[in-house]
Amino acid sequence: MPFPAALRSTAVAFVAATALALASAPAPALAAQAPVSYVNFGDSYSAGWGAFPPTSAFNPAIGSPACLIGGRPDDVTLFSALKSVSLAGDYACAGAQVGASASPVPTILQQATKAAADGALNAGTGLVTLTAGGNDVNFGGVIAICAADTTPQALQCQAATHAGLAAAQQIDVAGTVATIQGFAAKAHVAWLGYPHLFATADESTTVQAGGGVMSAAAAAVFDVGTDALNTILASKAQAAGAQFVDVTSKFAGHEIGSSDSWFNLGPLTDFNFHPTATGYAEGYYPAMVSGIKPTQLVTG
Repeated sequence: MPFPAALRSTAVAFVAATALALASAPAPALAAQAPVSYVNFGDSYSAGWGAFPPTSAFNPAIGSPACLIGGRPDDVTLFSALKSVSLAGDYACAGAQVGASASPVPTILQQATKAAADGALNAGTGLVTLTAGGNDVNFGGVIAICAADTTPQALQCQAATHAGLAAAQQIDVAGTVATIQGFAAKAHVAWLGYPHLFATADESTTVQAGGGVMSAAAAAVFDVGTDALNTILASKAQAAGAQFVDVTSKFAGHEIGSSDSWFNLGPLTDFNFHPTATGYAEGYYPAMVSGIKPTQLVTG
């Protein structure tokens, strides 16, 4: 049955008035997104060792003379400057191991425990990053053996690399991730890998394979060993529910012995074989941003 004319005009007026009111009403405000609370742990590669200026200092978060950090800026300070990230604590120490050690340097578990006691690692933590494992496999010792190896097939370097990889199988990545998430159940844990250190003969940017540190054969063995270590760490991290962030592609063409090396080498003995400020800024930092995607971790 059709509406009477009077009712029709009233209905039209009501619809028009409602539309006008809705058009003039302010849009509901979107909830502001808080940056993800971020904590960093790890060894020298997480501690900015070798960054400009290549100096060391006590890490104030740990408060121990055994915990040293490098110069700034590095990848962690650059990453924490993002609007989507808020650094709650940086507890990395050069020389840190995953497992127990006779060294006084705090292990990753000790770093996490200290961060939790400080309140930096807690239920509100959304992201944890770390590099770890290199000291557990005696990375520096393997470099020394490979550097001294003059055999055509780098047999001594191969043996040292194999021993290091056997030790890598024992690294307790699962326990480390579980401890971190025991303090911060919602934290996304990103375990960062290691770059190739030495240019090899098959790269277009190579000026001297091995960079004058070791033979071309030993450099090839060492880089393959780095790949194997990264694979072991990646498998363990992923099995533990963490993310593994590979950085080798970011450093490709910038190893020691390339035309544009991003590593310290020379009289700066303590910082040799670690990235320069450029290495952290152009290698680790973009790998973190593209791999972790921190904007996807922010909370409302």
